[in-house]
Amino acid sequence: MHAIEFEATAHQHVIRVPDGVPDGVPFRVLLLSASPLSSPPTGGLKSLLSGIAEGLNEEDLLRPRDMGRLGQE
Repeated sequence: MHAIEFEATAHQHVIRVPDGVPDGVPFRVLLLSASPLSSPPTGGLKSLLSGIAEGLNEEDLLRPRDMGRLGQE
């Protein structure tokens, strides 16, 4: 068994692996944190969905105007 240890900082929920790790090779990630990680939301789907919408404003929820098909010539 081979092991590799590296330090990384998550950016947009992505951790970059070292260049020596080839594509398609399964590996296991061990995440250790000095500070406690947030706990999963409790209360079911309703609380999860309300947490997603928290902090959104009207501009975030606007849909692009659909012009339909262009006129035929």
